[in-house]
Amino acid sequence: MNEFNSFFAQAYWWLSLFGGLHCLALAIYIRYFYQAETHQGLLASFLSLIALYFLTGLINRDNTPIPIHLLFNLISPIYFLLMPLLYLYCKSSLSQISQPIGFSKHYWPALLTLLFAIIDIVLKLTGYQTGEWQSIALLLKELNINQWSALLPALLSIQTCYYFIALWMLFRLHKQKQRNITQPQETLGTIRFRWLIGLTLAMLLNWLIRVFVVILPFYFGDNLSLLSNALPRLTLLLSMYMLAVYGLKQITRSAYLKGRMAKQPLQPHVIQNVLTPEEYEFLHQVQQDDSEKNKILNDLRTYRYNYTPIHTINMTLWQATRILNLS
Repeated sequence: MNEFNSFFAQAYWWLSLFGGLHCLALAIYIRYFYQAETHQGLLASFLSLIALYFLTGLINRDNTPIPIHLLFNLISPIYFLLMPLLYLYCKSSLSQISQPIGFSKHYWPALLTLLFAIIDIVLKLTGYQTGEWQSIALLLKELNINQWSALLPALLSIQTCYYFIALWMLFRLHKQKQRNITQPQETLGTIRFRWLIGLTLAMLLNWLIRVFVVILPFYFGDNLSLLSNALPRLTLLLSMYMLAVYGLKQITRSAYLKGRMAKQPLQPHVIQNVLTPEEYEFLHQVQQDDSEKNKILNDLRTYRYNYTPIHTINMTLWQATRILNLS
């Protein structure tokens, strides 16, 4: 039994290491090497946070300079940036925003929770042990800041649920706009929309697995086993591999469509029929009359040089009479 637990612990360690390194390498590639029109920096930051989540599996009680629960209280507020980054990336990709986003209001929850976490850690390491800052410690104790470890997962779950609803509304609005535009063939926008849908669904699935495997047992007082912590990381790593394969396929498809659109010649403008049949008949008659008048004038020039003056006068009078009749 001990050998099995040791093997499983080693597997969990290697899973965290591989997942963290792979996500970090993918984030570096997207941030510095992959060239695209959309805000790939947001996607790179999103993958960096997932890499941090994997790498926290390498932390144990023996290799942390401070108590492990305090360290996780300091790391957990960083995860409040995960869903805002996903939302901003999807929104910028669908709307094709070219301006840099900068510091967004969506980052404020992460900063506030990080501030409270730092205050809690400072008080636990100094004030609670040495008896200093008693008034501040009592005030924060009334605000239940001592239960910060239990409050953080609940706040993070509420934020995640809110952003999934916001993403669903964003995708629904975009789909309604696309219905008004007739697109008989697959376009680059359709490929991008499918990629964003796949990324969001993968994150939703992994979030649900973490809720039922880790968060709910934690609040019900059950002991979290190594399997409970390893299962969300395993499903997330498999999701990252599937998303990488799917993203590579979408990139290939996008390159093919761009090449095909570049080779297509410009289509000539088609002039629509705006005249009635009677108007066409009138124009045709006018063209015939003009051609007959031109023929009569050519005949006059010929007779002018080939016949006698009397013949010329008679022919001129005859042709003039025909022109008057035609007119």
